[in-house]
Amino acid sequence: MNSERIEFDAVVVGAGLAGAAAAMVMARGGLNVALVERGQKPGGKNYFGGAIYTHAIAELVPDFMDRRPPFERPVTEAGFWFLARDGLTRMTVQGGELNADPADAYITLRANFDAWWAQQAQEAGALLIPKTTVVDFLRKQTGEVVGVVTDRPQGEIHAPVVIICEGVNNLLAQKLGLIDHDLEPATLALAFKQVISLPMETINARFGLQDEHHGLAASVLGDVSLGLPGMGFVYTNKGSISIGLGMMLDQLAEYRLRPYDILQRYLDHPAIAPLVQGGQLLEYGGHLIPEGGYHAMPKLYTDGAMIAGDAAAMVNALHWEGTNMAIIAGKLAAETALEAHSRGDFTARVMSRYEDRLGEGFILKDLKQYRGFSRFLETHPQFMDVYPNFLNDSLGQFFSAYGKPKKELFNGMLGALTNRRSLIRAAGDIVSMARSVMGW
Repeated sequence: MNSERIEFDAVVVGAGLAGAAAAMVMARGGLNVALVERGQKPGGKNYFGGAIYTHAIAELVPDFMDRRPPFERPVTEAGFWFLARDGLTRMTVQGGELNADPADAYITLRANFDAWWAQQAQEAGALLIPKTTVVDFLRKQTGEVVGVVTDRPQGEIHAPVVIICEGVNNLLAQKLGLIDHDLEPATLALAFKQVISLPMETINARFGLQDEHHGLAASVLGDVSLGLPGMGFVYTNKGSISIGLGMMLDQLAEYRLRPYDILQRYLDHPAIAPLVQGGQLLEYGGHLIPEGGYHAMPKLYTDGAMIAGDAAAMVNALHWEGTNMAIIAGKLAAETALEAHSRGDFTARVMSRYEDRLGEGFILKDLKQYRGFSRFLETHPQFMDVYPNFLNDSLGQFFSAYGKPKKELFNGMLGALTNRRSLIRAAGDIVSMARSVMGW
């Protein structure tokens, strides 16, 4: 570098999971990398439920446990809670595959984890540039990207390859022509949550956990989203609970629903209120999630640039996957940048190897398989209303039928469904769901 022209081998926009992963891999490969972050620090503006998946971390940092990542608890119990209007049915799994050491997933808080993750990139040699917003790109006359323009005085950073990890905001993707429109409300979910402080002993007792080395990650379906497409969540931290839900932005607008009111209704539910009783509110916030899936993805590369993570709509809504996709996509984009440097060729022809790499792994395969799931939820609202209530009613009858003729019991259980949905339509719903998750 010199005082007149700032030059790097690569620029990464955004120091989240995808961006720090990309910077880490390129720096280890010998590139001079600028990691540009518009927040005051990595993780300062990120907000999620949630869990981090160790298979992705281990691909970049095999000895991650020795580096003391800021995990809250391992996920040792996971599954679904079906919330009816006046009850709750839990379907969770413990032990078995969830007893791995280290665990496959750890509950964490992004403000803490992202700072640690970016630190790994810095230790690899990447230069973190915080409080800096990329507003445009530098291009050759041929259109090839050769750097970025930031909001700082003399803020041009020259580099032959740029990896965009700007999060759900797709302004830079639009500037590059990778997508030609703003994200549509029907493809965006607004996730909103509270972090509620409780003593660790209270959390363990209420959720049936042995100690801080055991944690719950539950997805909540049904009355949590007023019967509209959406899903709630409960995660147990060491001394707090992360609890909230996500709903599609177009539904919130159409029905004029206020996120705070919906969340409070969830917290006041008779099955949920005892779990958070006496807790102190530590945080309240929301975050947009790109849940349009495969059909909402932008083009992933152009001359001199690639895009990864939320910016590329890499989210699997059914599995709450996004963090692992971001990390792996950042890694694959970085490997493509290293290949481009080795060839001295930064054209779209070489950048296309990024999409090839994504297709060889699980990311594009899963997104393509689940490409119809969002549409399925829109057209089958009964999965958010009819079936959670049916499960609660029918199982309630089963476990309170003592001293009754069992034929009467099973007729009642069947009626709990057919009073809400005919058997023919219920069978059709199951087939439709299978098609949406199998990619048929």
